[in-house]
Amino acid sequence: MRKKDNIYKLYQVQIRDKDTAVTEFIANTLAKTQSMFEYEGLPDSIPQKELERLLQTTGNAFVTSVDGVLYALSGGKGGEPDVYGRATLYTVANPAIKLNKTYDIQKDGVLIENDSNGESLLPLIGRYAVLHTDGLISLNTASILTRITMLISASDDKTKQSADEFLRKIQDGEFSIIGENAFFKGVTMQTAPTTNSVYITQLIELIQYYKASMYNELGLNANYNMKRERLNLGEVSMNVDVLLPYVDNMLKERQNAVEKINEMFDTEISVKLASSWGLERDNYNALAADSETAKENPDPTEEPDPTEESTETTGTDGNGTETDGNDTETEETEETKETETETDGKDTETEETEETKETETETDGKDTETEETEETEENEENNEIQRTIYKG
Repeated sequence: MRKKDNIYKLYQVQIRDKDTAVTEFIANTLAKTQSMFEYEGLPDSIPQKELERLLQTTGNAFVTSVDGVLYALSGGKGGEPDVYGRATLYTVANPAIKLNKTYDIQKDGVLIENDSNGESLLPLIGRYAVLHTDGLISLNTASILTRITMLISASDDKTKQSADEFLRKIQDGEFSIIGENAFFKGVTMQTAPTTNSVYITQLIELIQYYKASMYNELGLNANYNMKRERLNLGEVSMNVDVLLPYVDNMLKERQNAVEKINEMFDTEISVKLASSWGLERDNYNALAADSETAKENPDPTEEPDPTEESTETTGTDGNGTETDGNDTETEETEETKETETETDGKDTETEETEETKETETETDGKDTETEETEETEENEENNEIQRTIYKG
């Protein structure tokens, strides 16, 4: 087993040496992104791990048949550009299979690209690796400085050596005894600043922000908020719409290439999102489906908006004055009733007039009959008188 000092220095290099720290960060992140996609139907000659390593670190791979075996090879694009400026040739040099050949991209195989720009993940991951490394070095320095509670100064070299020896023993966990009175006279101490705790918190939040931003660009919903209270659902999912476009772009490039490989080499290869990226896509699809369902089938238990009711029952009269629709209907009803009442009154008067006329007509008839009866009686009396005279 190595000595304690050697082990400490071995891993301390991963923090203090920037090149080592950046390399370790990139390797660690690429190990995670290896799980981004899942292939089915790949031949044994094309391991998924190696295919994704080529795509994510070089930006492309060329799938072709060599002596009847299908390989995913690394090489360089070139040749006369086509009308859109795209390469037409792909040159491969692979000593393991003794291959040194230039292929026609359109005829001899299928070119798979990591994204639509043909870029690897290294520029994105490398950028955050540098930011993370600088932040981590600052955090390491700040945390070490918190050990300094007092600043010590010595008046001469002998006193300085005594102070160094005393501190070394304290650091190693050993008890130490000061045997010279001159030590106290030659050493002075000052209180160190106490603002490191706030500074450390800010550094931690900054490093967490760098890591979360990188994972967001890679399609994972990483939260960098260090709020002490519980986060609500809106805060957790507020950036879900910006997570998947880049991942979808990478997936589409692979699916298009796999379709061409199947057609050219009679294979049955498929690819889909996997691991946390697949779950993120499923969650997003479920959220979108719920949103569409809510739009198509609104909740009937929801109370209507009082503003809408007010708008529906409010109108405008001829002078531009707003009037209540219900009041208008009531007024119209009352006017109708009054009109009907007036009409009924007129009808009643008309009926009474007709009855009166009928009564008068009947009365006139009776009077006429009475007059005729009286005249008849008078005529009979006159005739009777005349007959009496003639007899006499």
